[in-house]
Amino acid sequence: MKAALVTGATRGAGRAIAVALAMAGWRTYALGRDRAVLDEMRAGCGVQPLAMDLTDRDDLRVIAGDMRLDALIHAPLRWPQEGRFVDLREADIDMALEVNLSATLHLTHAILPSMIAARSGHIVLISPGVSPDRSLVRATVGSAVAAFADGLRSEFASSGVTVQTLDPGMPPFEGMAQSLVKSLGGRD
Repeated sequence: MKAALVTGATRGAGRAIAVALAMAGWRTYALGRDRAVLDEMRAGCGVQPLAMDLTDRDDLRVIAGDMRLDALIHAPLRWPQEGRFVDLREADIDMALEVNLSATLHLTHAILPSMIAARSGHIVLISPGVSPDRSLVRATVGSAVAAFADGLRSEFASSGVTVQTLDPGMPPFEGMAQSLVKSLGGRD
C-alpha cells in the first residue's frame, strides 16, 4: 500500500487531498492541529491522524525518522488576517513564514533522504501562486516555495523523486485533490 503524509490536513486543500488519498487506498498520515477534525477524518475515511503543530521540529524529526513515504504533500496554508503589509504584526509575518515556508523546508529535508534511497517518491508543495490579487506575504511565500521546488528538481533530477507545486485555487478543493491523486498513481 502506498503511503503519504499530508500537512495542513484539517482544513481546505490539505483536508481534501488527505481524504482523496485515503479513499483511493493510500495509507494517509494526516497532520494537523485540530484533533477533533482528525478523529472525524479517521472515522470517515481511515486516515492515520497526527495531531501536532507543524512548527514543532522535534516532533517532525521523530515522525520523519519512522516513515517510509511514497508522497509528501505540504498544504499548511495558514495565513494572517490579511490587510496591508504595514498593518501586519511581527508575529503574523513570523507565523506565515514558519508554517508555510520554514516547516516545509525542514520536513522535506527530513523525508527526502529516504525517498532518494528508495529512488522514488513524490513531493508536492501546495502554495499560492504569485498574482496581483494575493497579499504581499502570500506572494512572497509563493515565490519562495516555487524557487525551492525548482531547486529540488534541479538538484535531485536523477534521484527518482518528483517535485511539483500546485496552486489550490479557490474552494471547493475536491476536484484538485482528485486530479492530484490520479497523477500520483493508484494502489500498489
